[in-house]
Amino acid sequence: MSIEFLLDENLPFALVSFLEKRGYQVDHLKKMGKSGIKNGEVYKIAEQNKAWIMTRDADFESYHKFKTYDVGGIILFKLSITRTPYLLLTMKKFLDIHEDKLSAKHLIIIEDTGIKIYK
Repeated sequence: MSIEFLLDENLPFALVSFLEKRGYQVDHLKKMGKSGIKNGEVYKIAEQNKAWIMTRDADFESYHKFKTYDVGGIILFKLSITRTPYLLLTMKKFLDIHEDKLSAKHLIIIEDTGIKIYK
């Protein structure tokens, strides 16, 4: 099964390269010319390929919306350090431990203090 990610405009392009090197297909809203679109449109784009939405936008924490849309899942970063190297390290640690969670739809919230995974 091929896993695809749709990165929100609030995430660095370095995350695209990081994920592609790990074998994932990745789109970035800025590279698609979709900057500034509404969250509902982000969900619709992700639904086209059952892509995982990856974002820092707390609006995507809504469990009701998560259940409503047919996306691969959502990964929400709620980190106090916003620098790119910290984000990449955090994502690497997540994948090293929880990559199997990407095989089913989950709402995953990655915080400094831990990871919350909802079905």
